[in-house]
Amino acid sequence: MIAHLKGQLVELELSNAVIDVGGVGYYVDIPMSTYDRLPKVGSPVALRIHMTVREDAMNLYGFATDEERSFFRMITSVSGIGPKIALAALSALPTETFCEAIQEGNIKLLSKISGVGKRMAERMVVELRDKVGALGMTSAFVAKVADDDMSAQDKEAFNDSIMALEALGYRPDTIRKTVKTIFDGLSPAQRSSENIIKAALSAMNS
Repeated sequence: MIAHLKGQLVELELSNAVIDVGGVGYYVDIPMSTYDRLPKVGSPVALRIHMTVREDAMNLYGFATDEERSFFRMITSVSGIGPKIALAALSALPTETFCEAIQEGNIKLLSKISGVGKRMAERMVVELRDKVGALGMTSAFVAKVADDDMSAQDKEAFNDSIMALEALGYRPDTIRKTVKTIFDGLSPAQRSSENIIKAALSAMNS
């Protein structure tokens, strides 16, 4: 089984990459969180790998960190969830936001992940809550995106804004800093996802 690849990045798309290792090109599916951490094409690169083997295919899933790979494996442990949805989850939500949603049973937020409906989101909460804690991925160990003193409405607007901007292809680290700055500068009455997204797009495109 392949657990690690180290070579030259020869192709890079939003959802996949090709790594040349000793003259052999390995096609690897990746989440957006990994894409944002990869160097330019032609640069040396190393990825943690999760490999699946079926009768008709061998698939490689690549991750920039051990934490991402652990999250991927944890999510695919849920009944009815495969690699496609696990990658979508890692692409849609920062790991800290995902953990918080699982802990708080935030079905609405989890249902916004591509391919995840209400029933699947509920199943994720039931099956992952203990695993999140077992991996040390609780709010005491993970830096949260939304602050504890935010109201439920503010948290929803904050996290919805981040998800919308990530879907547009902006870098997660840039998004979080920009959204936090904008959020802190708005009055409570102005803190809607629409206002935050509009201001963030203006700031990141200026």
